[in-house]
Amino acid sequence: MPRDLTALDNVYENNLGTLVKLCNSVLPVQYPESFFQELFPKGKNAKKDTFFAQLGYYSEIAVGGVKAKLLPNKKGDVLPQGVYIEILVVLEHYRGKGIGGKLLSYVETECKKHFQHDIYVHVATDNESAINWYIKHGFVNEGNILKDYYKDTTGSPDCYVLKKHIP
Repeated sequence: MPRDLTALDNVYENNLGTLVKLCNSVLPVQYPESFFQELFPKGKNAKKDTFFAQLGYYSEIAVGGVKAKLLPNKKGDVLPQGVYIEILVVLEHYRGKGIGGKLLSYVETECKKHFQHDIYVHVATDNESAINWYIKHGFVNEGNILKDYYKDTTGSPDCYVLKKHIP
């Protein structure tokens, strides 16, 4: 039986630079180092949020990654309850090989493990390929545009909020 060419693995402190490099290569937005370091909080005052992160591999080469955050339901909180995909990236030449689908499936599994039923993602209004990809994978574009959501971007600063319900 042939082995699967695509695989996922955890993000560790020693391979965090790979996730940073993938994101900075694919996305039109450059995230600060602190955005990635929050996966590994340090010190007694470190924020203890729950994150899910994986690297996607094709033939043992890291070509994609995901970072998602659990949004617990807190009284008076304005954020919706669920899981928010902060980044999901796959290098252009490796798209269409199932890596993005595996990364999304990982997030869906974590969503269920944490008794959540909704996954959210922001996508730039001019990123039609990503919008179509998410819709193909069960997300719904509720049509609301967030103006000037992205800062320091080479693309549109506006975005849509896409949502997927997990039964």
